[in-house]
Amino acid sequence: MERIKARLSADSQLLAIFLLVLGNLMISFGDVLVKLMGQSQISPYQYVFLRFTMTSLLLLPFWWRLAPARRGWGQWKIHFLRGHLLLMGSACVFVSLMYLPLATANAVFYAAPLLTLPLAVLLSRESVRPAAYGVSLLGFGGILVVLNPAEWHWAGWVALLTALSMAASNVLVRRLPRGRSVLATLFMTQALAIPASLALALPEWQPIPGDIWWLLIGATLVGIIYQGICIMAYAMADASKIAASEYSGLIFVTLMGMVLFSEFPDWNVYLGALVVIAAIGLQRRLR
Repeated sequence: MERIKARLSADSQLLAIFLLVLGNLMISFGDVLVKLMGQSQISPYQYVFLRFTMTSLLLLPFWWRLAPARRGWGQWKIHFLRGHLLLMGSACVFVSLMYLPLATANAVFYAAPLLTLPLAVLLSRESVRPAAYGVSLLGFGGILVVLNPAEWHWAGWVALLTALSMAASNVLVRRLPRGRSVLATLFMTQALAIPASLALALPEWQPIPGDIWWLLIGATLVGIIYQGICIMAYAMADASKIAASEYSGLIFVTLMGMVLFSEFPDWNVYLGALVVIAAIGLQRRLR
């Protein structure tokens, strides 16, 4: 054990990979908690409102201690837009996990990196190599294999909306100034979307049992820890050298789906996921 610790401390890339695998294991547990909440009477927007509120309250003391110039008010319009994209994406995640197996939903979520490049061209007018569009089409082919049009479920479109909102949010991050506070970005993004999430949650508001509160608190804490782990990992090594470790999440959710929900994916899910992962790998080489 001591030898492993020494190796990790000496090799920053290996440590970053370890952190990403750990982070994806944790966020996979978060997906399980969300899926369990989906079996209750809580509505998607009620879940999003409570999660945004809890996250903002936890981050508020740390955000307040930042210098006024680093609190992110100067970029409030971008944070506002990203917050509402996150609102839509989080609600779609909730619905997707209600109706789709863990492995299927997460495989579709991996469409986000494939959508980032086309959106970067449309929203930020970035130059992208023509071959990148072919890679994106390959990735979408993999998504179609995962969803299996012969047994199409409408929740597949909802999962694709999740990927679209994630991709658009990633593109908007590039409009924020360099040297920005990550903590301020996390806080502002969610705090500014609280009013809209409350307005959407109130019409279908339901009393929340005690056991659901524990699931909600757990999912919120796991989400914050996962974001922190990712920030640490990508600060230690080049993204191109460690990003493939994120694919471990698909392995974790597949195993958890089998053990906890008796979800045994068909061959098309495995094949489609491999195509998507291959497309993402090719996309990174083309950048």
